[in-house]
Amino acid sequence: MVNFRFWRKRAVPEEDPILGTPQESTVPREVNLIYDHDGEASEIIATPLKFAEGPGTDKEVGGGATSEAKPVLGDEKEVTDVNQCIEKIGFGRYQWKVILVMGMMSFADSCEIWLSSVIIKMLVCEWDLSTIEMALVPSCVLFFYAIGSILSGKLADKFGRWPNLLAAYYLICISGTASAVATSYIMFIICRSFTGFGIGASYGVSVVYAQEFVPKEDRAFTGFLLNLMWILGGIYECVLAIFVMGLDNGWRIQVIGTVIPCIFTLVMLHFCEESPRYLVINGQEEKALEVVNKMCKVNAKPPVNCKLTVKHETCGEYMVVFQQPHTRTSVILTVLFLCNMWTGYGILFLVPDMMSHGYCSMSEWFDVIYITENGCINYTRAEYIFFLAITILSIPGYVVGPWTCDKLGRLITFYYSTWGGLVGTAVLLFCLGSVVIYMELFVALTFYCIFNAVLWIYTPEYYPTYIRSTAVGLVNGISKFGAAAGVLTTLIIDTVSIVYTIYTYIIIMSIAALTTLALRNETRGTLLKDDRDSIQENCQAYYGSIDNNEQDQENSPAIAAGQ
Repeated sequence: MVNFRFWRKRAVPEEDPILGTPQESTVPREVNLIYDHDGEASEIIATPLKFAEGPGTDKEVGGGATSEAKPVLGDEKEVTDVNQCIEKIGFGRYQWKVILVMGMMSFADSCEIWLSSVIIKMLVCEWDLSTIEMALVPSCVLFFYAIGSILSGKLADKFGRWPNLLAAYYLICISGTASAVATSYIMFIICRSFTGFGIGASYGVSVVYAQEFVPKEDRAFTGFLLNLMWILGGIYECVLAIFVMGLDNGWRIQVIGTVIPCIFTLVMLHFCEESPRYLVINGQEEKALEVVNKMCKVNAKPPVNCKLTVKHETCGEYMVVFQQPHTRTSVILTVLFLCNMWTGYGILFLVPDMMSHGYCSMSEWFDVIYITENGCINYTRAEYIFFLAITILSIPGYVVGPWTCDKLGRLITFYYSTWGGLVGTAVLLFCLGSVVIYMELFVALTFYCIFNAVLWIYTPEYYPTYIRSTAVGLVNGISKFGAAAGVLTTLIIDTVSIVYTIYTYIIIMSIAALTTLALRNETRGTLLKDDRDSIQENCQAYYGSIDNNEQDQENSPAIAAGQ
C-alpha cells in the first residue's frame, strides 16, 4: 500500500484505469492505492483527513467524528522542510502583514537617507559649515550604516532576525529623536552616526526576513513592494520639506517628522514572529512549526502536523560567504553593490549641484535657485518640488525591474540595467538644452533603479539560510562605503567641474556592466536554499547533472502531490 497526501487541487490523468475521469478536490484526503499480485492498481480508498475541533472531539472534513485531538496527517509525522510548507501555504494575509512591517522599514530607510539631502543646506546656515563638514553629514550616516549592516547580518544569522530588527529600531528611534534636539554640529554628527548604524542593522535583515516568508513565485513581487515603500519614503520626506523647511527650526521639525515612521514601525514589530527558516536551521523545529501553523491559521489554510528538518549548520560565518561554492558570486555581487550605491546615492547630490551651477541651462526652469541670507545658502521650495519629481520618476525603474526579473530572468535584468545605465550616464555629457538634460537624467535614474531592484531580489535568493543574512549584510555594508565615497566625491569634485563627476560615474558604471557578464547562477523560479546539501542540489540542477536518486525523488507521487 502506498500512502500519500495532497493539499492543493490535483488533476488526475485521464488514462488512469482506477480513478477514471479527471477529478479535482480542495479537500485534504489520505489516498490508499492497493495493488494486486501483478503490480496493477486494483482499488483506491480515499479518506478525508481529520482536524481538531476541540478537546476530546474532532470532526472529519467530510463529516463524522473521531477521538483524535490533533490534526491527522497519517500514522506518523511527515518529514518535510520549510520550503514545502511555504509553497503550500502560499501568499496570503500573513505575508501581507510581513510585507507591511518590512515595507515600513524600507520607508524609514528612505526617509533617513533623503533627510541628509533635504536639510544639509539648512545645517550650513545653522552652524556655518565648510564644504568638508557639509559632506561629512551624509557620509557619516553611510559609514556607520555600513558598519551596522556588516555586524547585524552576522548577528541575525546567529541570534535571529526578529531580535536584531527590534534592537535596531529602538536605537533608531532614540538617536533620531536626539538628532532633532542637537545643539552643536558634533552632537548632531554623533546622533546621526548612531541612526545610520541602526538603519544599516535593519534594512538588509528586513529584506531577508520578508523573502523567507513568501513562495518562490512571489519573491520578485515582494521586492517590488519593498522598493515601492522606499520610494514612498522619499516622497514623504520631500513633501514634508516643502511645508516645514521655511519655518524657524524647520530642519528640527523635519528630523522629528522622519522619526515618526520609525516609531510606528517599532510598534508593529512587536506583532511579528521569528523566521521559521532561521528556527529550523538552528535546531528549533518545534518553534518553527508553531510559526508555520500560525501562518496557516492567518491564511485560512489547514494546520500541519509534520516534522520540519534540515541539516544544521554553523550560522553567521563571514569567511563562508567568500568560500566555495560562493566565492565567484560573492565577489561579483560586492562589486555590483559598490557600483550601484556609488552612482545611486551620488546622483541625489549631483542633481542639486547641476542646477546650482546652471549645467546645460538646468536652472532656467526656476526663477530663483538659491536664497542668500547673511551669507548663507538655502534650498528654495521649487528645488524641493524638483526633489519630489526626481523621487516620483524613480517609480518606473522599480516597477520594470521586478517585472523583467520574473519575465526575463535575473541575469538578463542585470545585463540591460547596467549597460543601459552606462549609456544613460554617458549622454549626460551632451548638452542639448534643459529639456533634453532632464530626459537624460530620467533615463539614467530609471536604469539605476532597475539595477538596484534586481540586486535586492537576487542576493537573498542566492545565499542559503545559514549565511543569508550574513552575506546580504556584508555586501550591502561594503557597498555603503562606496555610497559614502560617491557622496564625498560628488560634493567635492562638483566644486571643480560637473563634467569630472559625470566621467567618474561613467567609469563606475563601466565596471558594473563588465562585471555582470561574469554572473552565471540564475535564481528565477528556484526554492530558497537552507543548508549545504540543498546548495549542492541547486548547483547540480543548474549544470544539468542531477543524479538518478534526485530525479526519482522529484518524480515521486508524494512530492508531486505537494506541488
